Amino acid sequence: MEKNFKLFCFGFGQVAKKFVENLINDDFNFDLVTTNTSKTEVKKFKNKKHKSFFFKDRKFDRNLIRELILSNKVLISISPKNQADVTLHNFNKIFKKNKFDWVTYLSATSVYGDQKGKWVNEKIKPNPTSQRGKDRLKVETQWLKFFKKFNLPVQIFRLSGIYSFKNNAINRLKKGALKTVKKKNHFF
Repeated sequence: MEKNFKLFCFGFGQVAKKFVENLINDDFNFDLVTTNTSKTEVKKFKNKKHKSFFFKDRKFDRNLIRELILSNKVLISISPKNQADVTLHNFNKIFKKNKFDWVTYLSATSVYGDQKGKWVNEKIKPNPTSQRGKDRLKVETQWLKFFKKFNLPVQIFRLSGIYSFKNNAINRLKKGALKTVKKKNHFF
């Protein structure tokens, strides 16, 4: 990745923040733009000043369009809403026209569903059993169609065990609230 770029983060939760923190720690020089669900404002993250635009479902600050067009890297960490990707729904015309270096969609391993104890990797055919997994797979498919049809450089990362810093296994263990899942041939 080149050292100078503009990164647009749709959603700025713990995974996106950790990604940006790593870029800062590795001395990348980049402009950052994010979205949030309350109001447009200038914010600071790890001493990096950035504009954070209001974006919730189908409503957003129209000024974010200019910043998106001027960006060359896009990270999407917003989970599906109503079985669709709100980012793609609202900004598909921009993704069709603009030449981004990469567009990364953060998905989840729930797209694999119950594999009956088999080891899972990217070669396993997804078979989601939960609605959230089905929604994630549907959104992945939409992004991959954009990749094929418009030559959009899409990357999909299926992340497992995304829990907040407050609700992770270590904190639950410390509070005595950890539950042991014991099933034959169940691994994670």
